[in-house]
Parts: sequence; structure tokens; C-alpha cells
Amino acid sequence: MSTEEPVAATATEPSTPDPVPPSENPPMSKRQLKKQLKMQKWEETKKLKRAKEREKMRARKLEAIKAGLPTRTGPSRKELKRNKVDYSRADISVVVDLSFDEMMIDKDVAKCVKQLLRIYTMNRRSERPIPLHFTGIREGGAVERHLKRNDGYQHWDVQFSAGAFVDLFDRERLVYLTSESDNVLDVLEKDKVYVIGGLVDHNQHKGHCHTLADRLGIRHARLPLSEHVVIKTRTILTINQVFEILMKVQLGKKWQETLLEVLPMRKGAKAREPSDEGGTGSDQESPMDEAKSDDAESGVVEEKNCKDEEKKNS
Repeated sequence: MSTEEPVAATATEPSTPDPVPPSENPPMSKRQLKKQLKMQKWEETKKLKRAKEREKMRARKLEAIKAGLPTRTGPSRKELKRNKVDYSRADISVVVDLSFDEMMIDKDVAKCVKQLLRIYTMNRRSERPIPLHFTGIREGGAVERHLKRNDGYQHWDVQFSAGAFVDLFDRERLVYLTSESDNVLDVLEKDKVYVIGGLVDHNQHKGHCHTLADRLGIRHARLPLSEHVVIKTRTILTINQVFEILMKVQLGKKWQETLLEVLPMRKGAKAREPSDEGGTGSDQESPMDEAKSDDAESGVVEEKNCKDEEKKNS
């Protein structure tokens, strides 16, 4: 006779509802919704603009083919990436001193780095590239952070350095470009290293680069703007404009021709004639260091071009 063991009665605990997970997409505020709609509209407009630009490029290419003309001038992007820059024909070197990131707000650091990208792109496309050195890049600093937003920037044909430029070159070779200098840069001297201050500060640190050059005991000079052109407005050059002037003069262009090409049309620059009064350093309305920049010099068109260049070089 089999006996069954009694089953112990177990008390059942009252079931509790599972906690409701928080919503993964909480409702957006009116401001967030407006911002999202604006971004969507901008993306759609950007796609349309690019499509129109591609159509225009195709049309120009077809016209060139029909006329028996070359469809492009200069090296292609693929060729540029494949070929290393040849510096053997360069007479000078250029340093951009980037030791000022703690003196700039983040927005201005971003502008500074965008101008570095323009310099790099311009130099690669030059028939006679200049050895480039970006120095004073503080580890973990704002300049380094913004540089890292450009994928592959470490592979640029540029010498990056956290150290000071005075530790990389003999001081006798260095010439710091600053508009406060009484020395006029009449000619580019062979084997000299021209230093551009990477400071975008809207005139808050006027004369800083000039003071720095004096403290370091190195030569300084200003570009010969007032000796060659007449400008009715204040002259403030961006970092990339200073580099472009040096690059073109190194290629053999005259100062006057170069300045008229590089200075923005809105400045209304015209060639200085012998009969024009002035022409001395004291007449130059350029109270900031040569490399300093304001918003006007980095306008909407340049911002768009920079975005395009970032994509090309990524």
C-alpha cells in the first residue's frame, strides 16, 4: 500500500505589477521641436543645393569636352592624397604658434582650427609647398580637441608639436609676424622660419605676439600693407590670409599684386601710387597681430568652404 507524502501548503505572495520603464523618447519641448524641424529643413535644403551643384559641374564638364578643353585643372583629390608633399623647392618655413588656446573662447578656437585646415589644403595644392609646423598644441587642450574633429588630421603633411617653436629652431632663423613691429618685411629671406600667431581674440590681447617676440629675443616684422596698398578700413588678417600672402610671394609674385588678390574685396583695397601720401608703418590701420581674426574675416562663404574641405580631407 503506497502512501503519499502530504504536500506542504505554500502561501502565495500577492503579485506586484512590473514597473513601467521610463519612456525612451520623452516628449520634446516646443523649443526642441522647433530646433529639430529647423535642422530637418536645413538637411533637405543642403541636399537640394548639392544636387544643383553636381548638375552645374556636369554641365560645365560637358561644355569643356565639347570645346576640347581640359575638364579640370590641378591635381585631383585622389592624387593629392596619394602623393606626399615635396618641400625640396621651398625657400622658407612657416610656423603657426598655437600656444594661446587658454586665451580664447571655444568658439574662437574652432575658428582658428578651421583656418589651419584652409592653410593645409592651400599648401597641398601649391606648386611649391612650404614646410608647415603647428606648434604649442597643449595635450588635452581646446586646439587638440578641435583638431581631433577632423578625421585623419594626424596624417596631414604638417609637423605637429606640443613643444614651443623656439625649442625646434635656432632663434636666429625665426621671424614673428606682428603688425605692431616697426620692421617692414620687404623680402622673404631664404631659410628663415616665419611665425604666425594662432590667436583669434577680437582685439582683446592687442600686441601680445609683439610682446612675446621681444620677450623671447627673436626678430619680428610686419607685412608691408601700407607700403603697397591703400585701405580705407581697418586691416585685420586671418591666419590663412597671412599664410596665403607668404605662399604667393614665395612663388615670385610681387607684394602689391599679392595683397590685392588676398585682401577681401569689401576692404576696397587699391594699389598705392607714388603720389599717395603716407605709405609708412604708422599709417597702417592694423592694430592687431597679423594672425588675429574677427567674424567678418571668417564669413558664411568661408564656413561653407571649410565644411566641404573637412569632408574632402576626412
